[in-house]
Amino acid sequence: MTGIVVLPSVIVPKGIVLAGLSGVHSRQNERSRNQGGFGTVNVIRDVTLRAWQVGTGPMDLALSEQLFGIYEVTDAGAYAMLYEDPIDSTFSVGNGALQGYLAGDEFGAVGFGNGTPNYGVRKIYTARGSALTRARALTRFIATPSLFRGGSPVTMGAAPGNAAVSAGPSYVIFVADASRTVTAVAVGATTQVTLATSIPGFVVGGRLWLQDLAGADAALLNNLSHEITAITGGGLNVYTLATNTAGKTITAAGTGKKYPQPDETLTCAGSFFVPVQFRDDNLNWDLAIAGPTNRRQVVIPACFIDEIREA
Repeated sequence: MTGIVVLPSVIVPKGIVLAGLSGVHSRQNERSRNQGGFGTVNVIRDVTLRAWQVGTGPMDLALSEQLFGIYEVTDAGAYAMLYEDPIDSTFSVGNGALQGYLAGDEFGAVGFGNGTPNYGVRKIYTARGSALTRARALTRFIATPSLFRGGSPVTMGAAPGNAAVSAGPSYVIFVADASRTVTAVAVGATTQVTLATSIPGFVVGGRLWLQDLAGADAALLNNLSHEITAITGGGLNVYTLATNTAGKTITAAGTGKKYPQPDETLTCAGSFFVPVQFRDDNLNWDLAIAGPTNRRQVVIPACFIDEIREA
């Protein structure tokens, strides 16, 4: 089973929104109340999804034809399109953050590095006067977002410390700050990895990325970041990792790399689209004003578009 394919060139025209719009934010909770009046709630879906009803007022024939056009090319919602929410389409350094993304899962604290190359873009929502927050995943951008590491701009490019934004669904991919050859691996309750030379900037509590190691159990270390619990050796190039490899077979080969660290903030700013699809197979309409073609107006009373999630 695969997700819904998004057609990135199909964008809901802003003029349709101006003809009339209402929306809803939805969750899914299971609620009950006993005879004593005490209620309970079980959270079924803890992700907010948005939906909009467009075309609720009369619109020019030309605008309605645009809506009919995207209905046709998306096969009535079999494919998704992009939509700029008129009340929520921007994020700033104050509420835009990156979160680690590893093997399809979120990883690490929102707004901080975690020693990995890949990050998703998040918009942070808060309740005024509260420290509670909720992060929303953003995957489609109107333009390349601005990235900041420790408050300093991140350059887009291929040099060490640079980053790139992948095609949609979009993620931020960092170039390693530095890399070194792994010359020795000592397995155990903690793991010691020796690099050819030290990598500047690592501290205890930081995270070392490893890849291309050999041996039957190399997957325990490869393509993962590992917490550093000690840095030793004459050249400060021996890194003790919290990862347990006792009794495993892992041999020296491959590379150690440094990516954004847990003590580095990762923020961002920009604007975004929401991937959406038509809710229904049918698109109803009424001719509200007849007459010459340039005066005709169409009402589309119940056209709903629903937000979809992308992994």
